[in-house]
Amino acid sequence: MMTDTPAVTLPGFLSPEVAADPDAFYRRLRAEDPVHWDDGYQGYLISKHADVGLAYRNPLFSTQNYEVSLQPVFGRSMLQMDGAEHSRKKALVTPYFRGKGLEKWAPVIARNIATILDRSVTSAAEHITRGFRPGDTVDLLADFGYYLPVYVITDMLGLPHRDYDRFFDWYSRHVAFLGNLARDPEIDESGREATKELWEYLAPVVEDRRSHLGEDLISGLITAEIDGESLEDAEILTHITQLLNAGSETTGKALASMFAYLLRRRELFEEVRDDRSLVIPAISETLRISPPSQMNGRKVTQEVEIGGRLLPAGTLVMLLMASANRDEDRFADPDTFDYHRTDLQHEKTFTAAGDTFAFGSGRHFCLGAMLAKSELEMASNVLMDRFPDMRLANGFEPRWAGLKMRSVGSLMVTL
Repeated sequence: MMTDTPAVTLPGFLSPEVAADPDAFYRRLRAEDPVHWDDGYQGYLISKHADVGLAYRNPLFSTQNYEVSLQPVFGRSMLQMDGAEHSRKKALVTPYFRGKGLEKWAPVIARNIATILDRSVTSAAEHITRGFRPGDTVDLLADFGYYLPVYVITDMLGLPHRDYDRFFDWYSRHVAFLGNLARDPEIDESGREATKELWEYLAPVVEDRRSHLGEDLISGLITAEIDGESLEDAEILTHITQLLNAGSETTGKALASMFAYLLRRRELFEEVRDDRSLVIPAISETLRISPPSQMNGRKVTQEVEIGGRLLPAGTLVMLLMASANRDEDRFADPDTFDYHRTDLQHEKTFTAAGDTFAFGSGRHFCLGAMLAKSELEMASNVLMDRFPDMRLANGFEPRWAGLKMRSVGSLMVTL
């Protein structure tokens, strides 16, 4: 057992060098110092698949760190709760995202895919109008990927599509706050201001919904009870904020990254297009090799050993899911996009028993994983049905960017 940090010289976690190529940094971490102290982050970086899995399963690795990195913009959400409190709060919303509760949203997803494709949309990136007709060139991320999950979750909440631009602005500022590992004060303030604006928007909606209950999620949150306990308004606002953010950024980026991998080697796109049993494996492999959310922080509540190192109580750790998903000791040829690989159980990717950490793991496994699966699968099939000749736009090369959240920055395709 080791208690001190070995003399390993690695670039700083928050340096431009790491942001430019985090996968190269993660390879060095796994090889040279799998549980690595980083001065800039003031915590340990955990990079091996086995160690990340152990940390997710060990309750001593707590989400108490979210008091600083999440609570200022979400409020005190179930993401930072532990034990019985977390289980009870999660049980209030789980029925809407599992089994029959999830099945009722399938028509909502299908309707919104058609809504986006059957009209022209204004590109969030370039502020120009693009159509969705064969032969047109569009940004599949900005013109489709960002819209779909926001439209779906706002329908689920009973909120109007016409406020998309406001939702997009609010959750973009929230995502910037969550990715602000260096705690830039301007980014933090913008995130907190976004929450204030969102809650001012939502408060009268919740008040009105109490008098006019419907089949939407806000009505469900208002009426949900466990052992006679229901949610207060502040808790409802926190849940709505979490729901608006949880799948919006990640689902769109996962879809764009998958099509980027397929279209860079167009024979892969053609294989999946012609054999739709490969759609889920292609999504699963994308979530392994390029998960949109690349890492999760934790705080050690008691002294604990991991990876041969003894961590004191109060230590911050960063669970590097993206590194674990490319661990050479777990996956063969891990830097290769291969949806035929036999060391990944694709259907389990969307469950807490999965082989990768795209949706986290353990008791805090992502509540919306199955909803994301439905959105990604349905959208992929419709796009391939409508645009079987889709190609990367002439001269366009997909480029991945970001550290905590990472995906292609855009995906220009000719339909």
